[in-house]
Amino acid sequence: PARSDTHEGKGVQVMFTHNKAGVNCYLSSLSAAAPEPIPGGYQAGQEVFFTGSCQTLWNGDKVVYGGRGKVLGPARSDTHEGKGVQVMFTHNKGGVDCYLTELSAAAPEPIPGGYQAGQEVFFTGSCQTFADGDQLVYGDCGKVLGPATAAT
Repeated sequence: PARSDTHEGKGVQVMFTHNKAGVNCYLSSLSAAAPEPIPGGYQAGQEVFFTGSCQTLWNGDKVVYGGRGKVLGPARSDTHEGKGVQVMFTHNKGGVDCYLTELSAAAPEPIPGGYQAGQEVFFTGSCQTFADGDQLVYGDCGKVLGPATAAT
C-alpha cells in the first residue's frame, strides 16, 4: 500500500526502473495498460517553445512567446484533450495545457521590428474603433504579446 497520509487508501507504491526507491502514486494516475501516445508526437521531457500570445494565468503563472518548457504529458483539461500537451515552463509553479498549434520543437522566429514579448509600446497611428468595441487610441500604452496573427 501507499505510505503517506495523502495516498493511504487511494494509491499504491511503485518501483519505476529509473528510480532508487518506490514512489507513492494515486490510483487515478496509474493504468494496467500502456497509455496513448502524447499528442503531436511529443515525448515526456521534450523541450518545446511557446508560439502563442503572452498570457497570465489565474494562478499567476505566465506563458510568453518564445518561452521554453518541457512536455509533461497530454493536456488534462477538457478543452485541450487530444489537441494539446501539458508543459512546464521556466519560472512557473505548475504545468500549463497548451494547444499543439501554440507549440514548436524549434525556437520561433523573432517578433518583427525587434520587439520582445512583454515589452511596453505606445500606439502612434490614427485612432480606430472595432466592431467589438475595442479601440486603438493615439498615445495608448500596451505590451507586446507576440507577432501579429490573422485573428488580431
